Amino acid sequence: MASEKKLLTNYSFLRILAILMVISTHMLSQVYITDAASDPFGWHIREIIRTVTLTCNGLFFMLSGRFMLEKDYGNIWGFYWDRIVKIGIPVFLVTTFNYIYIFGFSPELAYIKNYLKLFLQAKVLGYLWFVFALAGFYLAAPFLKRMFEHMPIPEKKTLIVVSFLYFLVEDLYHLERMEMVLTSYIFYSWAFYCVLGYLLDTIELTKGQTRGLIAAGAVGLLISSLEEFFIPGQNAFIHDYAPSMILMTVSLYLLITRYSGFLTRRIEKAVNFVARYIFFVYLFHGFTQNLIIMDILTETPAGYGMWILLTIASFLMALAMAIAAYHLIYKPLLRLLLPRRKGGRL
Repeated sequence: MASEKKLLTNYSFLRILAILMVISTHMLSQVYITDAASDPFGWHIREIIRTVTLTCNGLFFMLSGRFMLEKDYGNIWGFYWDRIVKIGIPVFLVTTFNYIYIFGFSPELAYIKNYLKLFLQAKVLGYLWFVFALAGFYLAAPFLKRMFEHMPIPEKKTLIVVSFLYFLVEDLYHLERMEMVLTSYIFYSWAFYCVLGYLLDTIELTKGQTRGLIAAGAVGLLISSLEEFFIPGQNAFIHDYAPSMILMTVSLYLLITRYSGFLTRRIEKAVNFVARYIFFVYLFHGFTQNLIIMDILTETPAGYGMWILLTIASFLMALAMAIAAYHLIYKPLLRLLLPRRKGGRL
């Protein structure tokens, strides 16, 4: 039990790192590093760094799916209600807060209609596309769980290989600027990442295989770097699910979940404390970033040092808001709407 608890701390640590990568990705667009015209080499380095931080998207889907697929689903409708309360309502409230902050408040029907249209398209807070994309997986999770729990390990390994080859073909389509028509694959798009974490954790990888996959991430980074230098902007799916991005994301996932124990043992209490509020940090980080850039700073910040400093500042400000929202709003809502799971956590 103790070793399992320590392993879960590694996953919590990965969630925190993924949030920091999300914030750093968004903050990078607000900080001047260089420009492609005056410093092409420096610009390529900036874009390579951005490619690494963008693994945060795949990591979030992997973490979400990994724990969703091991749940024991009794009442499926009850599970859907649980997700609406614990994920949907916080997203709605934080989006409403930001919309009123940006546009003010009006009781007029046109104002409310416009808000709902923007909310349903994740256009009030663009980064909330992740939650809407994940919602589709939540609908399928109870049924996928039943499929995967009876799937033998060789078939799970085959599924990973087949999916990887599928995305390799898809990537070649886009590199050649052809329309991708093989879109009926059931694990198309982010759905693959949603099952990938669970599959990696249940196929009983040996230490050698684990280290090999971690090393493959370096190969993925090399491929991404060469693409950035020699065909910049042409690999349209490097952000999402290019094979190189898959390798990089898998590498980070395994590296942190398997080998970060030497660090998380020393900061376990801090990791578990922050992880408790991390979803709300994600929800609020757009507000804190805009507050820093639009209302606090008077000039465009510059340099990698400023980028790191503002990323940490935005994270800490969002964490403070997250703690307040969690205890003042979220927990009372849980007690009201999920009375059997008092004070339940995300």
